[in-house]
Order: sequence, then structure tokens, then C-alpha cells
Amino acid sequence: MKFFETSKYHFFKKSTYLSLRWIGIIGQLISVNIVYFFLNFDFNFIICNLVIFLGVLSNLFLIFIYKKTQLSDRSAFIFLVIDILQLGALLYLTGGITNPFVIFLLVPSIFSSSNLSLRTNTLLVMLTIITIVFLTFYYHDLPLPIKSDLHNNHYYYYSIPTALVIALVFLNYLAMSFGTQSRLRREALAKMEEVMASEHELLSLGGQAAAAAHSLGTPLSTIKIIAHDLEKQFQDQHDVKKDIELLSSQVERCNEILKRLTLNPVEEDEFIDKDLSMKDYLSEIISSFKEISQKNFIFNYDQFSNQKKNN
Repeated sequence: MKFFETSKYHFFKKSTYLSLRWIGIIGQLISVNIVYFFLNFDFNFIICNLVIFLGVLSNLFLIFIYKKTQLSDRSAFIFLVIDILQLGALLYLTGGITNPFVIFLLVPSIFSSSNLSLRTNTLLVMLTIITIVFLTFYYHDLPLPIKSDLHNNHYYYYSIPTALVIALVFLNYLAMSFGTQSRLRREALAKMEEVMASEHELLSLGGQAAAAAHSLGTPLSTIKIIAHDLEKQFQDQHDVKKDIELLSSQVERCNEILKRLTLNPVEEDEFIDKDLSMKDYLSEIISSFKEISQKNFIFNYDQFSNQKKNN
């Protein structure tokens, strides 16, 4: 059942991810434009908006080109890398590690830890740490007038990236723990649904067997009545009578099989399920006919095997 197998894979629901990305992009646009136009801060406004526009393009790609309803582990990794790099570029242009919005750099990897695989999450955590370290040493100064009023001690300055890394590792571990439990529950639910689907299939098969028994009951009864009349007509002809008795016995056997299937649709056939050779199968069939017929059956299996080899 392919539907239940999909529950074992790591994935994102695209619509949820898109909603979160739109919220982040709109928040970035509002923040950048308010700070530039209303608070009169001096920074590279045009490049910041171009960086945000790259996020808009990636969202449009998800909407119009990526047609799947869920993001696979690989696709989610690619887009989360874009999120980290896009936000890292904005922070690089606006103060680096001293920008108070640097906390949002932790969001992509934490968001992935409960949904994606351990390898993917580890790579995202490493990329986030590298970005934090890079922004600690390389960045454009904070926009004026904050730059002129803010003076940080070196201990305090380096404690910011240290705290971010510690928070990143702790929150990822916490999210992975809850995510693992959630996946286990989801897989258990999928297994339970699979068992219930199998049981429903068996019940449906039992209903079909009952319908078949009901439908075949009339023609089998007709065959039995005709065979009984023929047996009376040809009771003096021994060979014909034996064939008619064989026909009647097979009708009875069909009725018994249908009754058993009605009660238990998964009943196994002992003869078919036996692990026998072709010779043993043929011997069993011949023996079943000897029980209801006086005719002598002679089957030379060795001769049959030699002819098959010659051909």
C-alpha cells in the first residue's frame, strides 16, 4: 500500500511552508521600509529590497513551477538553505550579529528539525553556525543613528554569537525529540490504518464469497437435479453411471467450497499450498479420481520426463 509507505518519509507540507515564508518576506519588507522612510535610518536600501525580492521569486517558483503538494527532504533542504542565506545577506547589510533581528536566523533549522531527516537538519545547523560566525566578523555597520549611540564591550559582543549557537543546538535537540515521537505516532497510526484496511478488504471478500455462493447455488442445484435424473436413466450403463456420479460429487464439492469461503474467505487450500513436486501433484490428482472411479489410471512419469528432455 503505497499511501501508507509515504508516511515513513520526511516532508514539508508546501502550503504551510509557503504561508510561513510569505509572513517572513512581508515582515522583512515592512521592517526595511519603515526603518528607511519613517525612522530615517541610513543603510543600503536598494540592495536590501533586492535580497528580499529573491525570496519572493523562490516563493513564486514554489507556487507556479513546483507542482507537488509536499516538499521532499531534498527540496525542503534547498529552500531552507535559500532562507538562511537570504536572511544572512540582509543581516550582513544591516549590522551583522549586532542586529537584534539575528534571532530569526535560527528559525529555518529549528523548523526543519521536527520534520526533516537527521542528516538534513545537521547540515542546516552547520550552515547556520557558519553564517553566525561569518556575521560576527564580517558585516556592514549598523544603520545610523544607532551606530553612533551603541558601544558594546568585547565580552558582551562575543557572547551574542555564543548564546545564539547554544540556543540553536538546544532548540534543535528539543524539536528533534518531539519530532521523533510525532513520527513514531504517525507511523503507528499508519500501521493501524493498514491493518484496518486489510480487515476491511477481508470482510469485503467474505461478502463477495457469500454473494458468489448465493448466485451459484441455483445453477449448481440445477446441475445436481439433472445429474440425478441422468443417473436414473442410465443406471444400467455402468460406465455412464460412474461419470454421472463423478459429476454429482464435483457439484457437492463446489457447494462445500463456497460454504467454506462464505464462513472464512482466507481459508487456504491444503493441496495447492503443499510444497510438492510435479510428480507428487499428478499422483495426488490420479488418486482422487481412483476414489470415485473404477477405471485404472497408469501414468509413466519417467517416460514423460524422457520425452520432455528429448524435445
